[in-house]
Order: sequence, then C-alpha cells, then structure tokens
Amino acid sequence: MGVFERYLTVWVGLGILAGVGLGLLVPEAFGLIAGLEWARVNLVVAVFIWVMIYPMMIQIDWHAVKDVGKKPQGLILTLVVNWLIKPFTMAALGVSCCRCRPGWRRGACWSSARRSRWVRSSAA
Repeated sequence: MGVFERYLTVWVGLGILAGVGLGLLVPEAFGLIAGLEWARVNLVVAVFIWVMIYPMMIQIDWHAVKDVGKKPQGLILTLVVNWLIKPFTMAALGVSCCRCRPGWRRGACWSSARRSRWVRSSAA
C-alpha cells in the first residue's frame, strides 16, 4: 500500500479542515462556487466526483464484465447490501441516534429513502 492509500483518512481530514478554513477566510468564493449549479447539481462537486471516480473506472476489466452472469454472487450481494440493508440501517440510525435533533433524523431517513429510490426528486 502506498503512502497516499495508507494515510487516506489523514488526507480526507486535512481536506475537510482546509475546506472549513477556506470557507471561514473567503466566504465570498464559496458563495460563488455554491452558485455554479445546473439542474440543481453543483458543477464543482460534480467535477470533483468525476475526478474521484474516473481512476476506478479505467481499472475495470471490461472483458470480464460480460461474464458477470456466470458467477452472479458478487452482484447479488452488492444489490442486497445497497438496496435492502443500507436503507433500513440508515433509517434505524436516524431514528435511534438523532432523537434530540429532528432535522438530522429527517436527513438520515430521507437519505436512506433516496438511496433506495423509494422517494423520487420532484426536479427529475
């Protein structure tokens, strides 16, 4: 494992601290960035998510994807975890851990519902 991978948690923490610090120092710049939206999607966030995901996409063995039906256990496990376990776990955490913060509880329950596509956005 390389240095970057080994200390990924540190880099993420430093990135969060840098973002909060810069937001406090130059709030106008972050207001400008927040205004760069199209179809209710922040374009700067979209670009950075793409930058984060693209390296993983180019490592996919596309020849092996066509054979995923021959051994579907991994695909089935992923679907079960993402669409059956995670939404209910998030909703349960929201209800049990956020009793004193109704807004947080609503956010946790909403994100669990959005994850499973039970609730559709009105902007779609």
